Amino acid sequence: MIFIKIWNSIIGYLVIKVDGLSLEKFINLCVSRGIRLWGIKRISYTSLVANIGIKDFKALPPIVRKVHSKIKIVNKKGLPFLLYRFRHRKMLLIGIVIFMATLYVLSSFIWQVDVVGTLKINPDIIYANLEEKGLKPGAYKGNLDTWKIENEMLIEIPELSWISIEFKGTKAIIRVIEGERPPKLLDAKTPCNIIASKDGIIIQLLVLEGDAMVEVGETVRKGQLLVSGIIHHEDTNTLRYVHAKAKIFARTWYEGRGYGDIKDALKVRTGRKVTHKVLETKEWEIGIDRKEIPFEEYEVEERREPFLGISEIESISWIIRDYYELKTITQGDGMNLAKEKASERAIEDALKRIPKGAKIIDKKFKYDIIKDKGYEAIVYIEVLEDIAEQVELLTN
Repeated sequence: MIFIKIWNSIIGYLVIKVDGLSLEKFINLCVSRGIRLWGIKRISYTSLVANIGIKDFKALPPIVRKVHSKIKIVNKKGLPFLLYRFRHRKMLLIGIVIFMATLYVLSSFIWQVDVVGTLKINPDIIYANLEEKGLKPGAYKGNLDTWKIENEMLIEIPELSWISIEFKGTKAIIRVIEGERPPKLLDAKTPCNIIASKDGIIIQLLVLEGDAMVEVGETVRKGQLLVSGIIHHEDTNTLRYVHAKAKIFARTWYEGRGYGDIKDALKVRTGRKVTHKVLETKEWEIGIDRKEIPFEEYEVEERREPFLGISEIESISWIIRDYYELKTITQGDGMNLAKEKASERAIEDALKRIPKGAKIIDKKFKYDIIKDKGYEAIVYIEVLEDIAEQVELLTN
């Protein structure tokens, strides 16, 4: 896919807008005649925008007449149009060609390795392990088997539960997730008790081995003995030590907090936007596509994209600025939106602590109104989970 994007950028392509009542027929006729369209987006019932090659565009008039549609060039993209804009600056063009050739060679190698996501593991351990496998600054990307490296890393560093290797230009980004150490697995012959891993109310008690010390409906505290691995035989007055086994489901609760600011809610997007595209280097900036902004109120989101889609280079890149139209809503609507945002953030906060496999059975919210500022929300989530935790029983 990346090579197709690079090729289209080299030979140039057009962004067109088609207006008419037979848009599906227009697309079908293009496909049947070998005219390639991509990036098709329908903007209304009678309009669509799409990308098309320069040669294919010249073959459109018969199709447009046949479906009674109108076609308009919205934008011209790619190297030919960029060179045309620089036609009076030949030395700059020569410099760009040399730069692109150098960039092509350099982008085949890794010049930076970043590890993201480490909390407890020393990143130097991961860097050293990667270097042993050939993933280091100066390495040729074509010689690296990322799938093999990922699997070997998971085997050699047991503290990792997931790892992903991603190349972005000349940078290798290593994303990792550290696994929580599971409870120590006890051998089936090792005597043990079962205790509560957290506070809760017992809903279901299924004891497979051992002596139950609690009943359904009883409130228990973290660390409380639930099933004993010591069984007393009254007839012989002897003790037997067993490996306690049980499934103990309890109702437990988790809390989450979130805040919604009315300032963020009083201005909302209408859905309309205008995009500016700028080619920037450290020394100059060229506005390739700068349309007039027709909005009275707007907010801007800016992002950078690699030049010609090859790599992320600080010295030359595209700057894309999206201008979103804003409208003002009433104070009452703003408070309602702030309340919704506070609720969403509170739930997100609580979910971070709820273990996998737990079943959510109820949610309750408490709100504090901060006058003319927003809402603070507290959510109490009730879940059903297994709280049985085995601990070794010392028999000496």
